[in-house]
Amino acid sequence: MLRPALSGLAALTLLSALPASGQPADPDPIVETRVDEVRADYGLTGNGVIVAILDRGLDVEHAEFRNADGTTRVLGIYDLLDPAGPRIYTREEIDAALAAGTRLAHRDAVGHGTTTTGIAAGNGRASAGLYTGPATEADLLAIKMVSEGAPAIGGEPAEAPGNAVDQLGAALDWALGIAEAEGKPIVFLANFGSIGGPTDGTSTFSRTLAERFGPGRPGRVFVTGTGDDGGHPNHAAGPLAPGETVELGIEKGEAGTLRFEMWYEASDRFTLEVVTPQGTFGPYAPPANGVRDTQTQGGAAGFTYYHNGAGTVFWGSTNGRREVLIDFGGQTGSYAVRLTGTAVSDGRFDAVLNPSRIFSNTDDNRFTGPAVTPGSSIWYGATAEVNIAPNSYVHRDSYVDVDGVTRTGQGDGAPEGELWPGSSVGPTYDGRLGTTVSVPGNVNIGAYAPRSLFGTIRANLVLDGDDPLGTLGAVSGAAPVLTGIIALLLEADPTLDAAEVKDLLQSTARADAFTGEVPNPEWGYGKADALAAVEAALGVDTEADRPEAGLALRLGPNPGRRPRVRIALDAPGSVRVSVHDGLGRDVAVLHDGPLASDGDWRLPALPPGLYVVHVRTATGAASARVSVVR
Repeated sequence: MLRPALSGLAALTLLSALPASGQPADPDPIVETRVDEVRADYGLTGNGVIVAILDRGLDVEHAEFRNADGTTRVLGIYDLLDPAGPRIYTREEIDAALAAGTRLAHRDAVGHGTTTTGIAAGNGRASAGLYTGPATEADLLAIKMVSEGAPAIGGEPAEAPGNAVDQLGAALDWALGIAEAEGKPIVFLANFGSIGGPTDGTSTFSRTLAERFGPGRPGRVFVTGTGDDGGHPNHAAGPLAPGETVELGIEKGEAGTLRFEMWYEASDRFTLEVVTPQGTFGPYAPPANGVRDTQTQGGAAGFTYYHNGAGTVFWGSTNGRREVLIDFGGQTGSYAVRLTGTAVSDGRFDAVLNPSRIFSNTDDNRFTGPAVTPGSSIWYGATAEVNIAPNSYVHRDSYVDVDGVTRTGQGDGAPEGELWPGSSVGPTYDGRLGTTVSVPGNVNIGAYAPRSLFGTIRANLVLDGDDPLGTLGAVSGAAPVLTGIIALLLEADPTLDAAEVKDLLQSTARADAFTGEVPNPEWGYGKADALAAVEAALGVDTEADRPEAGLALRLGPNPGRRPRVRIALDAPGSVRVSVHDGLGRDVAVLHDGPLASDGDWRLPALPPGLYVVHVRTATGAASARVSVVR
């Protein structure tokens, strides 16, 4: 996943999700998440909903994004990386090009955006319905925002790397304007991002989302995955006592720029030394708040160093903390950053490395020493409070490619059902879970753009020809699945806002032996269950048709002034019955303890609005929305 460039700093452009080498030969994750049951029971397909993908572009010629009559499903393209400047393509322009057999100047040179869109909303036309996204009938918008760059392919020119994340607000407003004009709800997916930045929801990126999504803003939801930076020693943390010195060892095993970034409290002062193969530099005294100290050392093992007092940090953060950012040069070897507590009242620090990723050519970049701390690898954009941040778990470990070769190891060592080891995880620096729910992501199938970098990797193809299909794994493969599921929720109830959608997903997620007790920073609230979430959105008995759970939930009258909550149990046991508001907060606990059989309660007097009643037992859970009126 890409990370945006810092103003005045060299960009680190990272390819997070080269296609995974394979995918099962059946329509998972549709079955795994019970989207197939949503279709069968409720006929939901994303019709009347817009899916907007912020990624590397889109191959509009692919059959997955065209109607039966050959016209486009794409309402528009906003290409922020066009060499001549940002360019918009309308539905009419796209249809005219398709009808004439001409090509737009826009393309997905990497291929990631096309596959993402296919996993979220592919209609199955390329495979006669075998491989589809959840939202097969959703309208589409494509926003080309990032690119790692791509070589010349099949007569197409090379594409330079590009990053227009600073245009996020303009891109969102363009898409929201189309949604308003169409009178349709919209779900966005930004399928990029990597470890670093203010992992606390205070960046410009996060505030841009907060201005447009959340409680009271119906019919608009934003998704970006946690990241692909988990399972590797790329996070160091700890308390630093007054006068104490802590050394953060760094092994730089790959040539190229390696970024060290650390955050600590504004009230503290840390003195730093930087150790490289060329020697030890510093000590560098801590600047006052409001002041930035910059140091530069040349040579193959040189570095550029920034120590930012509160108020001068990068990323537009408003967290009031202090930041250290060091870009190390190309030479490999042993490095270190030494911290000394000059003046300490809190002492907490969090440091990360980028690039430093498991299962990639950057896995030799890592922290060493006792301060290495698992967790907090989620990327900063995903920590926006209004964002929905999925993780990836393994649902099939092998597949057969178009040449008949069996490709194994799709879970990168994890068994089916387990979290993919490279999934970024929480907690956030401000103590929140970070992960919303987890989704099958290793590995999934989506459209491949033939004229892209992805399209050249034959081992990843499961279908060849003019409209090829191939694989995408990791969190990049999981996030579009959840995006498509959210489109189904918005079709069921177009008035849902982002907070309500998040609550529906969390309150209906399922736990198992792999997730352990939920919620937790790795899995969030568990594995996403599309059927349970849709039924909760519709106010249907979410567990009535699941006798294995031994639990039925009924609400009524709904809407009502003080609706009754009735449950039936097959066997006595411990039961918790709670009521949550649109922010997911408990507003009432109706029962918490042993229950012999059935229960019957009335909601307390609550302000008018939408709530979720959640029932959890040792064997299952049920949730349903209830509307309180006056």
